[in-house]
Amino acid sequence: MAVPPGVLERAVLVAVPLALVAMIFVTPAVVWPLHTQPTDIPLLRVEITDERWNATVNETALLYVRSALGFTLYERIWINVSGFDGPQDRNVSSEGTRVPSLEVKVPAFHGWVGNVSAAAVREDATFRTNATIEFGWDPDGWLLRVEPGGTTTFRVLREPPAYTATMRREVVP
Repeated sequence: MAVPPGVLERAVLVAVPLALVAMIFVTPAVVWPLHTQPTDIPLLRVEITDERWNATVNETALLYVRSALGFTLYERIWINVSGFDGPQDRNVSSEGTRVPSLEVKVPAFHGWVGNVSAAAVREDATFRTNATIEFGWDPDGWLLRVEPGGTTTFRVLREPPAYTATMRREVVP
């Protein structure tokens, strides 16, 4: 008995979408085995906001650590800012557990210099970063000078006055 005309075409039209649906479910297991997750390196960001700090300081600096992919919950995150030079000498720190991000606010004024250290701990890794940050004001607006940990030169950031750095992964034995 002969195959009726059009049966092969109809079989292909049914088989191709089913094969594509099967690939959707199989590909993640092949690309990312179940015991690993996509690389999610946390970021440290420092920026000047338009938010007023108080009656004498017109700007607020926002420092925060967050997941680069936006969905990782960290076992523990902390940020420590020390070495203020200015009218409000003090240390500021913040810590959180089982959170995707964490922030610290400090006054931003000309000549503000601080040392920032931050860490994010996940089940399988610990990430850390350090930087020395200086805010300056000139006629063109805010100037942010950053010396990332481990370097000896400042990077000058003007537009926008913000600094973003990926945190270093510590090797865990």
